[in-house]
Amino acid sequence: MRGSIRERTKGSWEIQLYVPGQDSKPKRHYETIRGRKGDAQRRLTELLASLDKGVYTPPGRLTLAEHLRNWLTGYVKTNCSQRTLDGYESIIERHLIPNLGHYQLKQLNQQAIQSYYSKACETLSARTVHHIHRVLSQSLKYAVRQGYLGRNPCELVDSPSPRGKTMRTLTVPEVEALLDKCQHSLEMSSPLTH
Repeated sequence: MRGSIRERTKGSWEIQLYVPGQDSKPKRHYETIRGRKGDAQRRLTELLASLDKGVYTPPGRLTLAEHLRNWLTGYVKTNCSQRTLDGYESIIERHLIPNLGHYQLKQLNQQAIQSYYSKACETLSARTVHHIHRVLSQSLKYAVRQGYLGRNPCELVDSPSPRGKTMRTLTVPEVEALLDKCQHSLEMSSPLTH
């Protein structure tokens, strides 16, 4: 048996996974899943698949800040342009790490992300918060592919939609006043009026 599930409390399931150790003795790793038994079963299936592919990473204390920096240097730097790397790095260092970086990657949830977005919208434009969401979501998709997470919590979050600015046009009286001003300026600068 390579893995098992047992109910800890109502709505909380413990996954036990047996991973080959360096001395070929299996080591046990535990993970707790909140939700239905089906959620725990899906996670166990994902863990066993990552174990079969050789990409399983034992649960640890990896923080979002550590993950984001690893993602920048390990993935973005080698797969994206320098301009993209610089933009992502700016968003990560200025916004994501100061506000969400302390979370352990496995503990980051949609409520924490949504709460941060709500707070960020008080001082940042919706467009900026939307960019922050895109960077966070991309980095967490990578974490899912690497087997660090079972699901990307950003998929459950609504980021603010960047709104286009409405252009203000001049009213008829404002246009007339502008034209009068221009006419007056032309008359004053004309050599015939001097």
